[in-house]
Order: sequence, then C-alpha cells, then structure tokens
Amino acid sequence: MNTYLNYWEDYYKNHQDPGEESPFARFVVPFLNDSSSLYELGCGNGRDSIFFEKFGVNIVAFDQCKNEVAYLNEQYKTGSLSFEEADFTNIGERSLVDHVYSRFTLHSVNEEQEMRTLKWAHDTMNDNGLFFIEIRSIHDELFGQGSAVSENSFVTDHYRRFVNFETFVSRVESAGFKVIYKLQSKGLATYKTEDPMVIRLIAQK
Repeated sequence: MNTYLNYWEDYYKNHQDPGEESPFARFVVPFLNDSSSLYELGCGNGRDSIFFEKFGVNIVAFDQCKNEVAYLNEQYKTGSLSFEEADFTNIGERSLVDHVYSRFTLHSVNEEQEMRTLKWAHDTMNDNGLFFIEIRSIHDELFGQGSAVSENSFVTDHYRRFVNFETFVSRVESAGFKVIYKLQSKGLATYKTEDPMVIRLIAQK
C-alpha cells in the first residue's frame, strides 16, 4: 500500500473532477484499437481513462483513493469504463487485457513494488499487448529535493523515486517485455510552470 495514501486522498478531495487528459494519454491513443481492453494503474481523478473510453476502449482503472474511486464510479462509470479501489502493486489475478497504462505511478512506489507490478502486467496481458509507461527520470529537476529515503528516492510532502533510463529499460526487459519505444526528454509532461524530465516507454509482451 502507498504509505502516503492520506496525501493523495487529500489531494483528490481538492482535485475531484477529471479535467483535461494528459499529453501522455494523447500520445497513447493512436496505439489503441476500438474495443481493445486496458487496465490503468493509479488513475487518480480518472482523466486519462475517461479520455480513452471515448475511443471505444474497455477500461478498468485502479486507484487506492477510496472516496475518489466512489465519486468516479458515480459520475463516469459506463458499460466500458469502471473504477476500482486497489493497490496497483498488489492487484492479484485478473482477466487478461490487451494493454496496461501507467502514467506517473511507478515512481510513487519502491523498486521491489515496481518489479512486482511489471511482472503482474506481463502475466495479465494478451500476447503482443502493450504496456505504456511514463515515469520520472533521475535528471528531473526535483531529484534530490526533500529527505532522502534511498539513493534515488526522496520525500517532500509525498514520496518520489527517480529512475535511471538505461537501468529502467533493463528492468522492463527482464520482466519479459520487448521495449519498442523509449524516450527520455523534457517537454513531454509540462504542467503550469513545471517541465519535468520524464521517461516514456512502450513495452510489448
């Protein structure tokens, strides 16, 4: 379970409505097919899953924030979109899906939890399915801010772990995936005055 769940519960209490989809979601859409299936790991206020559903994708979106999940199901649940309260690092056995989507979530957990999630994603996807990942890089300007938890992990008002591009790619490959797209850059996840250095990855089973 995310140790900083209270932080996220409070955050989404004040950011309850989805708003506009992320730039990463817009990047991912061309890789999705009508009627394909997808799990989102750590959906927050649901903005990306709600966006994907408009393109005919069947989605189950997971998040630990109980109140936000209840609100999203009340307001946005459809026959092809639902939200479920769950720790995405410990979801357990599920029906196979075509794709898994993780934006800004894998850096909210430690490396052991990340590896467990990568293995789960591989085991839970259909052959040739795609795992879409966006995660903070060690070259992000926030690296080093707050109290150090480990070499690449820090706590401000919540936990962040920053990853090395090459070693992260290797970990994804060691989970059984073939990396078919990889990029480390600024300009991919801008928000107001923030422009973090992030890693984008598409991995195929």
